[in-house]
Amino acid sequence: MRKEDLVFAKATSKRLEAFEANVHPLPGIEDEEARRTFIFQIVESIRRIRFVQQVSNRSIAESRKDPATDYFDPVRAAILYKQVGDIDEASWLVFLFVHFGKNVKSGYRLIADVYGRLGHGRVWTWAEVSKDPLEFRHWLDKNQQNLKTLGGIHRGFGNHRKYQSLDAWKPNGTGEAVHTYISWVTDSGGHGKLFANALAAADDNPEEAFAHLYKEMNAVRSFGRTAKFDYLSMIGKLGLAAIRPDSVHFDGATGPVAGARLLFSGKLKSKGSSKKLESLSDSLASHLQVDKQVIEDSLCNWQKSPTDPVQFRG
Repeated sequence: MRKEDLVFAKATSKRLEAFEANVHPLPGIEDEEARRTFIFQIVESIRRIRFVQQVSNRSIAESRKDPATDYFDPVRAAILYKQVGDIDEASWLVFLFVHFGKNVKSGYRLIADVYGRLGHGRVWTWAEVSKDPLEFRHWLDKNQQNLKTLGGIHRGFGNHRKYQSLDAWKPNGTGEAVHTYISWVTDSGGHGKLFANALAAADDNPEEAFAHLYKEMNAVRSFGRTAKFDYLSMIGKLGLAAIRPDSVHFDGATGPVAGARLLFSGKLKSKGSSKKLESLSDSLASHLQVDKQVIEDSLCNWQKSPTDPVQFRG
């Protein structure tokens, strides 16, 4: 660990001890290796969040916006569009990033080839796709097989979206996800107004605005708990809206809930309700003075390898 990470890790260890003494036991980290590994995952999560913020402050090549190049990166592209005030395009790229994910083999190739129409014609910018969602769905229907096999190139969804369908018309397909996302955003007059309305309804409270949008995103098909949480968290991290997670949101979660069960009961399959675990996890985030996303992410990764520090990137 870096020097600043070691300092933070020591402070976190003391705060964990205080939480155990004053709020709730943490039997899952009574073992010293488990405790060390859990703290490691907290540090790793913070570093990932910090990395996004650091990238936002660096010079980014314009080629990162071009889906026709190997340099295309939807997150960096979103940062570039945000820097010139195009909140719609930046937020649309965040949606595509979360919907498709980053495949371990092909990286962002699937996003690039959908966004860039397989290199034929115009890019599916927000202006284009929101103007005529049905045109996008017809294009997707026509090119679905090409997106899977054209040129013998592998194109895949990321790990968290591996069961997602490219289908243009089925209720659980990409076409429906895109169409319902467009409707959700345009009903408010665009991303900027959507986020502004949420903040106004929350009296500019970042966490309450997150909760407001999280609930509203039920309108977006195929966007379950993880996708909603990741999308809104990234919107906040990129500064596209002044929001941050109000909770770890365990409704429908698996990995983070398993981690919370292990942490608070010492067992991966204890009988505690997910709502109770959610409340304890939110309280832990407050005591550790970290973002709720940090705890959600840390619990998910820690339960995969409770006593052996492993860096997870998927």
